[in-house]
Amino acid sequence: MAAVRVFRRLATKALPGVGGWSGVNESVASRARSVQGVLLLRPLDGFVLERSLASGAGSNLQLIKQLREESSAPVTEVKAALEESGWDIEKAHIVLRKRGIAQAEKKKSKRTATEGLVGVATNESGTRAALVEVNCETDFVSRNESFQNLAGQAARALLASPHGSVATVPGSDILALGTDGDKGATVEEALTNVGLAIREKLEVRRGQIMESENGVVATYLHMSQAPSVGSIGSLVRLEAGDGEQIGDKTPEVLAVGKKVAMHVAAASPQYLCENSVPTEALEAEKEVLRNLPGVAEKPANIVEKMITGRLNKFLKQVTLVSQPFVMDDSVSVKAFVEKEGKKLGLNLTIKSFGRFKVGEGIAADKEE
Repeated sequence: MAAVRVFRRLATKALPGVGGWSGVNESVASRARSVQGVLLLRPLDGFVLERSLASGAGSNLQLIKQLREESSAPVTEVKAALEESGWDIEKAHIVLRKRGIAQAEKKKSKRTATEGLVGVATNESGTRAALVEVNCETDFVSRNESFQNLAGQAARALLASPHGSVATVPGSDILALGTDGDKGATVEEALTNVGLAIREKLEVRRGQIMESENGVVATYLHMSQAPSVGSIGSLVRLEAGDGEQIGDKTPEVLAVGKKVAMHVAAASPQYLCENSVPTEALEAEKEVLRNLPGVAEKPANIVEKMITGRLNKFLKQVTLVSQPFVMDDSVSVKAFVEKEGKKLGLNLTIKSFGRFKVGEGIAADKEE
């Protein structure tokens, strides 16, 4: 009898519009039995509603199913939103979005999202590409198909935006961009919809866009979990020399660029070349070297020679063009690009690069 009572409650809640237990054939309940507290139901070939579906129960069930599929929200919230909106599915979507935004705002203040994915998008000609980092709270969610699609959508939205040739874009700007998803939703709307289904704090953290006028922008994804998303994403812009045209050599130049982008993902350079290293960074490194044990006691001319030598070593470690190439450490990255360019009859140079690693620089909330 306990099983029957449980079944009565489930049947009444699951079928809006059906007035109580009298609407469900008793033969269904007779098939329910309880074993060690677990409700078991045999195949139901006689589930008969004595009350006509014309009363609204059938259409309500269909609306619940439709809204559940469209929003991925839990059934209980779907049903509540439909009831609140008078079973108007468009209004129910709005109710769910408002609730999703409120829940997201509450989560923002309490939890830290350090996991996630980097989405990458590139145009057909290989001359423009974008990176976007989208964060979540757990690695489990980063493997969710809806979340992976969200990261890809955000990258494509930035790619299609009017942002400049080489620009770092804050997440707040990316949220306002339109996506190529259903109904032309913005990135923010897509983020809210996915967050409503996943039930975690989600954030679009940052983006980068890069474009080449006389070259290519190559991309690479490390630990790619699905097409166009991974844990580390990198961009590299290669340009041909003055007066040179890449033309039909674009695939070969992109292949060279991709190898450099792989190097960027692996070696994590901080700057492009020596001239791009800020003066403050150089002075800070010199100060560190001057304060090394035993240095202060040496003559000034010896100290300067030591600092110069160690500073050159430092620059070799942090600048992309000077780093030993990961696929052949007998040559620098710059030398590799020049060599490959000559094979193609081009004077190729690296003009810029970008690298995003998921969660890099985010301080995890230790209290959560």
